[in-house]
Amino acid sequence: MNFKEENEQVEDVQVETALRHFRESVHGWSEQEYGRARVIQRSRWSGFWRVMGNPAMVSTLACALVITSVGIPVTVHHERVVAAEQLAARERQQKLAAEEKERQAANAMDDEELMSHVDSDIAQAAPDAMQPLASLMNDTAIK
Repeated sequence: MNFKEENEQVEDVQVETALRHFRESVHGWSEQEYGRARVIQRSRWSGFWRVMGNPAMVSTLACALVITSVGIPVTVHHERVVAAEQLAARERQQKLAAEEKERQAANAMDDEELMSHVDSDIAQAAPDAMQPLASLMNDTAIK
């Protein structure tokens, strides 16, 4: 063997020894790390999904969903019906008030009409109930 071949063998042996030591240290580190106790942190959502996996919670949420999906439209419809009834009642009330105002206006006399009516009543010689008797008296007085 010559010097060059010996030198290559020594280098090969050194490389193999270095690689063997490196492999052993990696295996030793892995065994040490895998053997060590670890603290596992749960994700933010793990508690949520654990609760959601409970059948009682699922049925409760399903019932709440059904109640709201039926209750909200029914409530909105009811509010619209009540609003329409209130509007119709308000319109009826306004119509009745307008009719009452017209009736009162028809029955009411203005000041001049009232004064002329009072004047005609005062100017009569006899009241309306005694008018036939008064007319008889006027007929006899003229003859």
